[in-house]
Amino acid sequence: MPNPINKKEAKRIATRKRILETATHLFARLGYHKTTIQDIAYHIGMTTGAVFHYYDSKSDILDDVVKELDQSFDRYIEYLGKSHTDYKTMINGIMDIFMDRFHYQPDNIIALASLAAEFSGIRGPVIKKNQAAYDKFANALENALNQISKNKTNRAAAICFISGLQGVALQALVRDGEMDIDELAAGFISLVTENR
Repeated sequence: MPNPINKKEAKRIATRKRILETATHLFARLGYHKTTIQDIAYHIGMTTGAVFHYYDSKSDILDDVVKELDQSFDRYIEYLGKSHTDYKTMINGIMDIFMDRFHYQPDNIIALASLAAEFSGIRGPVIKKNQAAYDKFANALENALNQISKNKTNRAAAICFISGLQGVALQALVRDGEMDIDELAAGFISLVTENR
């Protein structure tokens, strides 16, 4: 039986989680390079010294944010690992997961796209980790598409699909008040299912 976590360790875990959630939000909205440790500290009511107590550098925070974003694909991977025989049903299932994630963790969807765009020209470790996260989803969707119908464009379709989902999330933020996420998701579903 594992040892229970003491109060000090529980507080440390909770504080690191708050730092990561705040960093994810700011990286999604401002970008990594424009976000400072002071910004992160301010948004959670800490001093910069307190943040540095939990992380040695902003790049260490980024590493943990990317790890969290990578894990955010796990529900999709689990769903796509099931046997799928109907394309529209599979797409609707993906969209159900997406909508749940958007309502509860929109920054996780947006941050990965923001970081990918920001670091794409650098081609360093961050972009490789981002691509690995995207590839988890793309591999799972490609395999699911191959179960339904083998097609030489299934890999490209899977990669474009994740970009489309992120675009829906971004447009929901941009068009706040004009068009809601439900309308945008319905439009996306009709776009990707009407001609299949």
